[in-house]
Amino acid sequence: MQRTGHEFYRKTRNNSIVKLVRERYIRDDIPCQSEACKSTPSCQEATPTSSALLTGDATHYVVPDISASTLVAIRYLEILEQEELRNIIVPQTVMLSLQQHDKSRTYKRLRQVVGDPRRNSIVFYNEICSDTHVSRLPGESSLHREERALRKLAEWYHQHTGKRIIILSELFTSSSSQGVEIYSVEQYLKKMWPEHTTLQNLREVLKEAEIEEDLDTIRLFSSIDSKKGRPVAGYTEYRSSADLEAGIKSNRYISGIIRINASNRDQAFVANNNSPLGDVMIVGNEDRNRAVQGDTVVVELLSEVNQATPSFGISYDGNDDEELGYQASVEPNSTKRRPMGRVVGIIQRNWRSYVATIQEDGVEQGGSMHLAIPLHPVIPKIRIRHQDVKSIANQRIVVRIDSWPVSSQYPNGHFVRSLGPIHQLDTEISAILVEHGIPESQASRGFGEACMREMPTDTPETPWRPTEEELSTRRDLRNIDIFSIDPPNCQDIDDALSVHELGDGRIELGVHIADVSYFVKENSHTDLEARARVDRFAGKLTKGLQLPHGGLLTRKDLYYLIVSVIWTLDNNYKVVDTWFGRSVIRSACEMEYEQAQELFNGADTVKGLDKKTAQKLKKSVVKLVDILRVVRERRLGKGALELESSEVKFQIASEHNITDIIPKKELEVHEIVAEAMIMANASVAERVHQRFKDSALLRHHPAPTKERFKLLEQAAATRGYQIDYTSNKTLAHSLEHIADQSSDDPALVSLLKTMATMAMNEAGYISSGNTTFDHYYHYGLALPYYTHFTSPIRRYADVIVHRQLMECVLETSVSPSPATPSLLHSNSKLLNLCLNLNLKTRESKLAQRDSAELFQSLYVLQQLKNGPIIMSGIISEIRSNGFFVYVPRLVLKGPVYLKDKSGELMVPLSIVSGNSSDDNAYMTNCSYDSDNQTYVAINAADLPRPIKFQLFDHVQVSLKLHMSHAHRHQVYMTLVGFEHRQAANVKLSTKTLTEEIISGEHKEVQATKEKSKSAKASKAFRQTAQNDSVYAILESFRQMNLIEDSEESQ
Repeated sequence: MQRTGHEFYRKTRNNSIVKLVRERYIRDDIPCQSEACKSTPSCQEATPTSSALLTGDATHYVVPDISASTLVAIRYLEILEQEELRNIIVPQTVMLSLQQHDKSRTYKRLRQVVGDPRRNSIVFYNEICSDTHVSRLPGESSLHREERALRKLAEWYHQHTGKRIIILSELFTSSSSQGVEIYSVEQYLKKMWPEHTTLQNLREVLKEAEIEEDLDTIRLFSSIDSKKGRPVAGYTEYRSSADLEAGIKSNRYISGIIRINASNRDQAFVANNNSPLGDVMIVGNEDRNRAVQGDTVVVELLSEVNQATPSFGISYDGNDDEELGYQASVEPNSTKRRPMGRVVGIIQRNWRSYVATIQEDGVEQGGSMHLAIPLHPVIPKIRIRHQDVKSIANQRIVVRIDSWPVSSQYPNGHFVRSLGPIHQLDTEISAILVEHGIPESQASRGFGEACMREMPTDTPETPWRPTEEELSTRRDLRNIDIFSIDPPNCQDIDDALSVHELGDGRIELGVHIADVSYFVKENSHTDLEARARVDRFAGKLTKGLQLPHGGLLTRKDLYYLIVSVIWTLDNNYKVVDTWFGRSVIRSACEMEYEQAQELFNGADTVKGLDKKTAQKLKKSVVKLVDILRVVRERRLGKGALELESSEVKFQIASEHNITDIIPKKELEVHEIVAEAMIMANASVAERVHQRFKDSALLRHHPAPTKERFKLLEQAAATRGYQIDYTSNKTLAHSLEHIADQSSDDPALVSLLKTMATMAMNEAGYISSGNTTFDHYYHYGLALPYYTHFTSPIRRYADVIVHRQLMECVLETSVSPSPATPSLLHSNSKLLNLCLNLNLKTRESKLAQRDSAELFQSLYVLQQLKNGPIIMSGIISEIRSNGFFVYVPRLVLKGPVYLKDKSGELMVPLSIVSGNSSDDNAYMTNCSYDSDNQTYVAINAADLPRPIKFQLFDHVQVSLKLHMSHAHRHQVYMTLVGFEHRQAANVKLSTKTLTEEIISGEHKEVQATKEKSKSAKASKAFRQTAQNDSVYAILESFRQMNLIEDSEESQ
């Protein structure tokens, strides 16, 4: 093996120059990783650890040179990041240069492009490949050597694969040779993508950003205009890397992620685990020093004299984001002063794509430089260049930050694209996707043709059927009544249930899940696409994986390939044996939840089911409920928690108006089906861990922390209740005791359980080899092992678990081939997958929340046309300038402001007069008293006694809408007065709480509606022809797994 050396010079943090020598060993076994490989045998066959990524049907391969890649850091990387550009060969020469010149951010982003299996892109190690290695000639510049290296690489790939090779270069101008062409980025896009508007527009704005940066550089160093290069707004230059590193090691500085207080953007926090005083507060833009939400910063502590108290008011922007992370460390009633600091350095920027709107007054002023106001108020305004600002006025646009020089009040950025007119439904949904990093293609584009070719053909004319050989390897369950229970109109049925009495007192209980892993092989195109998306298959995948074999649907002439978990139970419903394996079934019936509930309630006939089927399945449904009731009670006895779900349904009229918002009605059969799925997931988790000790994909739910539960603990104490969360069992008992003692107030019980849900730590996926056994435990479900197995059509994690289970059952490796190693046995690979799954899941949940708020605001906007919306609510949280009210009827939490932005009181007269029309007239000469936790008291000279509003008081509120140009419309409330309630001495079970809330307020909602036909949607929420209905948009969110079932969210 030939050895060669590479010498270069580098400046250290101490500003000294050192000579570095790196040895390299030239190899002759570096594979091309292309399906078009013309070698015999192919590179992939000759090198077992290699897998082909570059596609054989590509018209050309792209090789970016070092000039294109380094400029990409601020300009062109976004073009390479576009999903349309595939089959990119990133030379090792480029990656080494990026590392050498400390372009770590560019390096990581290029690695992400290569790491995305959908992009069919690779890093080729040309510097150590004997066929492509180029030594530097005496006296030759490094730039010229790099040009020769990339040319040799391109020529070798052309000869090796026969493909046309295009080098992207902004510097090299050598003439093209046969099979190898050199284009600038502009030339390439004009030649290869002339009709692609997004890529062409992106190139234009990136070019303008390049011009603007050059102008900034000129201004900064110009002696004539030197004042413009000076720091503005109190900003200072960041300290050197050496100073930052030394300061962190000596504890003179602290480092962490900066979180900006959404209720007071003048305050930010950085976690300080080394101080008993808690997080460091950063007050004001000057001390924040150009740091942006999510940046990893270095903070210098100010003197001990400089301390401040966090504010705890309600944001007037309507964006009290509970997910930002600072709330856990800022106590709502805290008067404890925090240490203060200032940002002196940035370790890593967290800049991303931001949704924004051009500032209104900037449109009339004209010019080419404009301020874009981000949708999220904690992000600063971004200065962008655009020659035709009127074309993007009143639009939601996507912008990115390029730089933030010390001489600029605002960061510099560039326009990427427009999403559409503001406050238009499809525009706002696109904005939600962008803000949470969910590719819009995930919502609008199905899986590609390569995936379709992998799926078996299934048409009415030629239905797909498994071979007799395949059937012989599976357990035949076609003679057993197996049925599914799902929501109405469910199109991706992937689970079914069965109860079979064996005749000797024993019973077989079965959960049967679609065998998706049989059709989706590991490292196939479909698998790689799904792994990148980590979302559902059905509805977005090609028709080949949909019914009948990807899911379950009642057709008597068809049968389905299944993975089954079958328990043998004794007469006490205790498990005596468990069978896992592949099976084949027929579906006896596709039931809806309501139909199954009616059968259990004793009905002999059910709407939607023929009489014979209903009578045949009634006994099975009753037995199923009987068994799983016992199983559920045993699990609850071990400490499993019954928490509240905040799911709602939006009722859509024919005019596409949202006419009502209805909380999900809980039926007992919901709990029963969920319990069956939990039981299957837990059993599979334990079985998989027996074989995959170091790489089982499990689901872990950590115990709550004291900080997160403190608010709930203090809130419950105001009503004399204690919350004991030392274990899940004591917490469950505490919540059960509150439910028993407050049976006359189901809204209070529901709110406390919702607060407990919000205080929980998030559950997440883990690899068993990365943690100890005690960290496998699922706190909420009270189970030692848990995973996700029951929804392989909706979740990619379940597909991995299916593969691991099949390896356990078959007792052999299911790796697709020796040339493509499986990730099932790799703890490190599985850990990276889990991190990605957790990130995408969290962002999906936040997108679900934002989408619900979007439709709630649309509902309020439409209903306000019919007159005031007066609702009953319960005070859920006290703040320094008002309180939050939770409206159970709409599952809506909104602010009631008792102070304006200037601090002036605005206490409505309606709390005295009792007249709802007085909610916009305010009392005079009154005072305000609050402890920021338990009460708000209003005092006035003409009042006989103070009016006191306490936590969990029932009040009446009027729903209003704050209209905004740059942000989404936000629901807020004005206070009408107390709600006079008559206590009922009736004990309510947990199962009936939601039903009581709904029925108790239904008449109130009807009273606010006019009998005339509902008005059409306001122009403020226009709807384009691309969406047939609001329901279609909601359905698209459901299909992306943004709206989850209660069991699936565990």
